[in-house]
Amino acid sequence: MKNHHWGDLVQAMFEAEAAGADNPVLLDRDGHVTEGAGFNVFAVRDGVVLSPDRGALEGVTRQTVIDICAELGLELRIGPMTRADMYEADEIFTSTTAGGVMPAARIDGRILSNDWPGPVSRRVRETYWAWHEEGRHLTPVAGLV
Repeated sequence: MKNHHWGDLVQAMFEAEAAGADNPVLLDRDGHVTEGAGFNVFAVRDGVVLSPDRGALEGVTRQTVIDICAELGLELRIGPMTRADMYEADEIFTSTTAGGVMPAARIDGRILSNDWPGPVSRRVRETYWAWHEEGRHLTPVAGLV
């Protein structure tokens, strides 16, 4: 269904642009973080990686980030995530199939990690691309060169 109706994501992009932001993070009716416009959202607070438990696409790239956290020994909490969790985060990063893991430098003008990717975001991003280069999640297709 999501692939047939992206009206909420398109509207959110227009609202973000009008507010001077690059990308929106969507909330559900109860004010819980769900996802961004085409990406999953993660926050890091006191070394713990947070990810929403509702309204987020439970896709391959998100699962890869979850697997990376486990392999790196990073504590991961999948549960209700609020706007306050985002504002109080030490780091924020996103994940998407096209872009991999992408650290954020700011949220609503608040500078995160000295306006640079934080250490947890960097480790997750570096590991993601290392796994990609290794072909860790590669599925060979017979008959193709």
